[in-house]
Amino acid sequence: MNDYSDEYYPEQPIRSQARQFVALLVIGAATAQALGLTLNLKSQLGANDISRWCTVWSLLERGTYAIDECPWQAKTQDKVKKPDKLSDPGAGGGVLKKVEYSLAPKSWKEGEPVLRYYSSKPPLLPTLIAGLLYPVRKATGVPLDKLELQARLPRWVDKPIEGKPGEIEHVMETPKEPAQWPVSVFYFKSIVVLLNVVPMFVFLILYARLLDRYAANDWTWFFCLVAGAWGTYLSTFVQTLNNHTIAAASAFFALYALIRIWDEGVRSPWAFAAAGFWGAFCACNELPAALFGVLLFLIMLCRFPRSTLFYFVPAAALPCIAFLATQYVALGQFKPVYEEFGTRAYNFEGSYWTTPLEMDWFNLPVTTEPTSTPEPKPGSSWFNLPRFKEPYSVYLMHMTVGHHGVFSLSPIFLFSLIGTLRIIFGRDRPLKATAWLTLLLTVGMIAFYTWNPKARNYGGSTQGLRWLFWVIPFWLIVLPPGVEGGQERRTVRWLTLAALFVSVMSVGYALRMPWSHPWILDMLEHLNLYHLKR
Repeated sequence: MNDYSDEYYPEQPIRSQARQFVALLVIGAATAQALGLTLNLKSQLGANDISRWCTVWSLLERGTYAIDECPWQAKTQDKVKKPDKLSDPGAGGGVLKKVEYSLAPKSWKEGEPVLRYYSSKPPLLPTLIAGLLYPVRKATGVPLDKLELQARLPRWVDKPIEGKPGEIEHVMETPKEPAQWPVSVFYFKSIVVLLNVVPMFVFLILYARLLDRYAANDWTWFFCLVAGAWGTYLSTFVQTLNNHTIAAASAFFALYALIRIWDEGVRSPWAFAAAGFWGAFCACNELPAALFGVLLFLIMLCRFPRSTLFYFVPAAALPCIAFLATQYVALGQFKPVYEEFGTRAYNFEGSYWTTPLEMDWFNLPVTTEPTSTPEPKPGSSWFNLPRFKEPYSVYLMHMTVGHHGVFSLSPIFLFSLIGTLRIIFGRDRPLKATAWLTLLLTVGMIAFYTWNPKARNYGGSTQGLRWLFWVIPFWLIVLPPGVEGGQERRTVRWLTLAALFVSVMSVGYALRMPWSHPWILDMLEHLNLYHLKR
């Protein structure tokens, strides 16, 4: 098939003045809000982001991926304990283990192994961050963990009088501990702005352009842009270092390139390279998104074989090679350390994962004691999965319409489902490839996390089902056909507004701390309808 034989579609439509004004207001306000939140909140919000910051610190301050000496290491449970030397797999070892051992330099094999702490997060993202910060760290000479100290002034303090309940005395005191100002703020804030806020700004600009081409009327255009700016959990997690917003931005950029190629007739090599690079980078930051990368490659190969092989594949190879290389340099293995969940790497003495609490308690199979999780048995399959604290049906319910439900917390995506079906089964509807990808990935990811025996905690203490955040751009792109009836029908208009109201309220509830429980879970707990182990 000739890659250049398809018909070219019209150029970008001219945007009306009303839409121009609304785009400026919405995109500007949403970006400013995201920037303000990022600058105001703490740089280290929870175990998830601290784990990555520990790797960044270790790379820049110690030149190693081991995080033993990091001053923040004790604040995160997202770590593993592994020997710093590779052991000979022997004749009975697997092929991959033999390859890993043969590639290792002598220094990785010789000497007495020492158990060290490593972040359980894939090392690619922390390595990229360390690379970005390296010139600044070298130029300034200021360590990432440096604390600026400020002496305190005397002040009056009210203290209870011993032996006289209810009475107080006024004492002039100077606090012993000085005020501390972490220098890491200047390093870390710039990275979060660069990796989260800037991509969000670009995403909103490009999404508005997609709406110019595919929104059927003004109601659809205005509604979808506001939903993209404030109606999803991406605007909550933009303030903290995490892989989910980066994966979501990557997925959107890959989809944008796909739409330009598939639906609009663009045949530029750069478009194919962009689709390949961002699709692969999405998978490198959200490992189950590898399904998206594979499907994207296959559909592009079938329709545009030449351009896919010459431009898409080399661009996609770059992040994949970087992922495997950093994984191997960090831990001496190509297999992600996530695959070792439930083994000694996680369940070392004193590990949080030996006595998990709250949402993580649901990770324990019902056949085990709270202090131990069995090693996975060889030959296990979907047909003999262990029974967990919640049945699979209950877990599926809470992932979709329950306390972490995609559709209960963000009901605008119910209209994305309607839009997906309208595109797939409608006549002369554009975006069919995107709609099919959306349907397949949504069903596939929900099924994967429902029956995945190593992920039974809804993502832990987190606002929303963070494992599916990378699919949000898919849902937003297919949203317009689902809400377009609001232009003419009052019932549809009020239903979509109600869905937007709940979605934005869920985001507002989460803004102060993304690593906390959603409002539905808090409500169920306060009503004594759902119980967490604490």
